[in-house]
Amino acid sequence: MNRNKIYTDIDVKINCVKDKIVGIIGYGSQGRAQALNLKDSGVDVLIGLRKNSPSIKIAKDDGFKNILSIAELSKKSDIISLLIPDEEIPHLFKNDMENNILEGKTLLFSHGYCVHYDKISIPQNINVIMVAPSGAGEIVRTRFLEDSGIPNLIAIHQDFTNDAFEIALSYSKCIGGTRVGSFISTFEEEVITDLFGEQAILTGGIPSLIKKSFDVLVEHGYSPTVAWFVCYYEVKAIIDLFYDKGFEHLNKSISNIAEYGGHTRGDFLFDDNFKNKLSLMLSQIKNGSFDKEWSQEQKKGYKYLKYKRNKTKKLEIEKINKEMFDLLNSNFKK
Repeated sequence: MNRNKIYTDIDVKINCVKDKIVGIIGYGSQGRAQALNLKDSGVDVLIGLRKNSPSIKIAKDDGFKNILSIAELSKKSDIISLLIPDEEIPHLFKNDMENNILEGKTLLFSHGYCVHYDKISIPQNINVIMVAPSGAGEIVRTRFLEDSGIPNLIAIHQDFTNDAFEIALSYSKCIGGTRVGSFISTFEEEVITDLFGEQAILTGGIPSLIKKSFDVLVEHGYSPTVAWFVCYYEVKAIIDLFYDKGFEHLNKSISNIAEYGGHTRGDFLFDDNFKNKLSLMLSQIKNGSFDKEWSQEQKKGYKYLKYKRNKTKKLEIEKINKEMFDLLNSNFKK
């Protein structure tokens, strides 16, 4: 296992997953995608869901006729892939899995949160691995059907059988990860960087920057529609310019004034004070204070999360989003 190597299909000498029964717990976005990709790769796949789960019908429609209980799946599967929300794992693991995972089996995660923050008591006589696709389940499935894939992070927490890495790499191949490249990481690194990337950029930074920029233009008397175009609609076009070609390509693709304004005002906005805030956010993730905060939010019944969701629905930019995309899509169809 080489942290500096990018593993591809040619590195998977023996596809050992095809000789095992893989149990998928959960049939949401990631669970469904991985289950279908494994099935299409010739793997024997079982699905484990709670009784009366709405996902049972979806799984059966996809060709998985025998849906098992979580406990039964844990007993029958060689590899148990736990693909449910992090906050649901501790209760389910303790009540349905902990006493049903036999020695030598492999417990697989696609996010290492519960392992890194010690949310579950893991037996010492099993493998614990992670295969984490760098994208949502829909993309994992779509790219696979296009004979491609998306990169995977692979990590080993426990290697009881001395072949945990080979199992993880084989699993990555079966869901399409080694078609483009699988990278070695650790549970800690995946969790810390994933949470930081979400908070600083993906679900925190970018949406907040868009909403606040839109508000400033509207508050100064400019048209909400025009503000929507420049602060929201054009974001994808700009990201597409640098997504796979870099920031230098972006600079070559825009006007001189846009590039100059971007450099000077970007540095003004995102100064050392902003960087210090990022460092503080990172330290809160690393020292466990964000985990404690999130645990309190769960105990309060997601009070703040529900408040923010309700507030988001009422934002003017959300109203403009719906109106403009309804208009643009209707005109496109014409």
